Amino acid sequence: MSISSSVSSNSIRFRGLDAWRGFSALLIVLYHFTDQHKQPPPDNLLQYPIRLVQFGISQSYITVFLFFVISGFCIHMQWARARAAGDEPHIRFGPFWKRRIRRLYPPYVIVLALYLGLTAWTTGLEVTRFVVYDVAMHLLMLHNFDAHTAYSINGIFWTLAIEEQLYLAYFLLLFMRVRWGWTITLSICLLARVGWMILSHVVWLKTGFGLPVPEAAASHWFTWALGALAVEAMYGVIKLPNWSRDLRVAGLLITAASVISAYLPTLHKDSLLHELGWFFIHPFWGLGFFVLINWMVVAELGWMSRAKLPSFVAIFAPVGLISYSIYLTHELMIMQSWRWSNPAAQYLVNGFMVVLPATLVFAWAYFWFFEKPFMVRRGVASKAPAISRTTVLLKLFKEGLPSRAFLTTLRTRLFVRLRSGSNASESHADQAAAAVGPTSRLANTYADSIAVADGQN
Repeated sequence: MSISSSVSSNSIRFRGLDAWRGFSALLIVLYHFTDQHKQPPPDNLLQYPIRLVQFGISQSYITVFLFFVISGFCIHMQWARARAAGDEPHIRFGPFWKRRIRRLYPPYVIVLALYLGLTAWTTGLEVTRFVVYDVAMHLLMLHNFDAHTAYSINGIFWTLAIEEQLYLAYFLLLFMRVRWGWTITLSICLLARVGWMILSHVVWLKTGFGLPVPEAAASHWFTWALGALAVEAMYGVIKLPNWSRDLRVAGLLITAASVISAYLPTLHKDSLLHELGWFFIHPFWGLGFFVLINWMVVAELGWMSRAKLPSFVAIFAPVGLISYSIYLTHELMIMQSWRWSNPAAQYLVNGFMVVLPATLVFAWAYFWFFEKPFMVRRGVASKAPAISRTTVLLKLFKEGLPSRAFLTTLRTRLFVRLRSGSNASESHADQAAAAVGPTSRLANTYADSIAVADGQN
């Protein structure tokens, strides 16, 4: 089932993608908080649910691979949409990078300065040769090429460097996809992982320099390319087998990768079994989330036809709109959480009741002051008819979200508030024809319940 026959609008968003992005961002916050504030569970019956929550949070780092798949999905959407419409897709290097840099780089540089300033204020910062080198590598977004700088200033910035490098590799990916098709292209992307692992080993043997492998863009090119494959399937440019949107397959792949991850430390690092496990673990997670995204696209068409969002999507989609700000700033909140946390409380209580709300509030403010201003595309008028906030709220209320409780009202208002401020800027794709037909009108009535997210990685 392709979306091309159901939706032709270009300035709407995928609520499912936003929800997964928001949910994953919150999991990352909890993962980093619990990783830095571990406590043994209490010696009573509460230890069992606490251990279960601890285990779930400890595995949430794998959502990084979901972000890679979503990124490939969103970035390739403009090309896939044009191809599905029968046009000759043409992505120009200059305008593409101008949009990427304007959208992502200023918020990144601002928060980088905040981290450095906070470090200088709290513990002091001596300007050594390494510090200058470290900051320069971060400004150039090359810090993931050196194990000494990959995690130095902020433990999550290496993923942002990977994203920028994969954007650069996107044009090579397009060339290969057009010239040779997806089978050869995906094979080359997977071989790039092999090649980088070999290169890292050779560099270590020859020079003693540790060239990072898990933090390298080449290691995750295959995963990112799966997102591009998924968006072509969504628009009907290609056809994927049924298993590629089966949640059971997604669960099997993600579980298999997690089992490999848990078992790897028990194997000798130079054994063949260890090398094979290390090679397949990340692609397995990528394939699992690829299947999840494919399933979500089909499911969202059903939500659209019924004009009703699942509770999971309605709750977490607004969070997804500020997920980049959450990702950038959450370590700041964790670093300062000792100021307002209760040391006598169980650390999970502090994480859920204090750190998570504080992170959301700070990220929301950061979004409005330091991210949203760089999302604006001046001089571009939307061709879709404007919908007032009141109209959207009334229609959403009338058509029935899963719950009409206070939380539903609150999340709807937050969502409309965010959407109304960034509606003209959140998609960097070229303007296309307005949505037509009853299905598209239904989508507009439902406050853009399907969405293009290529400006929100």
